[in-house]
Amino acid sequence: MNQNKFTRHEPSTGLRLMLTLCALAVVSQLYVPLPILRQLAQTLHMTPGMAAAVMSAFGFAYAVGFIVFGPLSDRLGRRHVMAWGLFALALVSAVIGWSDSASLLVAGRALQGFAAAAFPPVVIAYLAERGTPRQRTWGVAWISTAFLSAGLLGQIYGGTVAGRWGFGAAMLPLALVYACTAGALLLTDADAGQAPSHPSLLAAYRPVGRLLADASLRRVYGPASLLLMCFVTFYLTLDAHAGAALLNQGITPLLLRAVALPAFLAPLAIAAVIPRVGAQRMVIAGLGMAAAGLALCAWAGSTHLHGLLAASVLFVAGVGISVPSLIARVAGLADPPLRGLAVALYTFVLFVGASLGPWLAQSISHWPLARTLSLLAVLLTVAALYVFTGRNASTPSMRAT
Repeated sequence: MNQNKFTRHEPSTGLRLMLTLCALAVVSQLYVPLPILRQLAQTLHMTPGMAAAVMSAFGFAYAVGFIVFGPLSDRLGRRHVMAWGLFALALVSAVIGWSDSASLLVAGRALQGFAAAAFPPVVIAYLAERGTPRQRTWGVAWISTAFLSAGLLGQIYGGTVAGRWGFGAAMLPLALVYACTAGALLLTDADAGQAPSHPSLLAAYRPVGRLLADASLRRVYGPASLLLMCFVTFYLTLDAHAGAALLNQGITPLLLRAVALPAFLAPLAIAAVIPRVGAQRMVIAGLGMAAAGLALCAWAGSTHLHGLLAASVLFVAGVGISVPSLIARVAGLADPPLRGLAVALYTFVLFVGASLGPWLAQSISHWPLARTLSLLAVLLTVAALYVFTGRNASTPSMRAT
């Protein structure tokens, strides 16, 4: 990759800040309905399964969109794909909140998820390609922090704004952020020197099999599929099984989430560590920490609530370390012409997992709290061991990643 080219055409500080805010607003869409699912179900007379579909419809369309827009950005340019995707997202978001039937809301959420997918994998590749090595590292770190913080801030925003004034009112400020960011992107300089890397659009998708056949990348995609699934299942399970006990102690569902919010600053802390330690070691450390946090949560249960809260911070910190470390691992393993597609596959499996979270939580809702949390801990422990046992399978160039 031509380092000087990207250094000359680096995004301004103002644009970086706007992209970070937009990243927070885009990914928050996945989580905004979580605290008000019961409220939406009562208002629109939805069954529990249809209420869960409000989450899953967005999540699956979101994940599928990554596969479409990642390679498309390799060919058409990051800036235009992000800008027009955000304009579409702004339009759908401004309209969807006023749906008066469950079927329209679910369909609108699917459209919203697909449009939203034009941003996350593309902005990661965009910032990873521009500026000095230090700027690229910190740019991805801030974006990762925004993506992760959205998991909690989106729920807090949904509970406070949508819970008080309705889902439609919560969508309007987010739509404004999307439209402003899209306008700013279109006003920036064109993508410098970015030529189509494939002779046809269809050819952009052909390397998918080669990426999935790479043993080192599979050890990124496999754990990524479990991370957000465990995260979403964790909070839905706590709401269902420990919500009443927490409320008796004055701990609301929003406060439960806010307690762990500082742990999502982990990407900023590890941005300076990854170049020295290596992304693979940080992935193992993050997954191990998340698994340990879940195991401690299972031990604390609803009888040791303060221990449960402390352990939840450890779990979230582990997730916060794992996600950007996995991104760094993908960026280091993939060839530059395929980086957009490789990151798209990563975000695809990451958010497919998030979409499966409500389904998993509902499927095992009859389990005791400790049993559910133990299962999640085992899943992340297996993921950590899967990465660990692949240390010697990488080529010398990959080991340095």
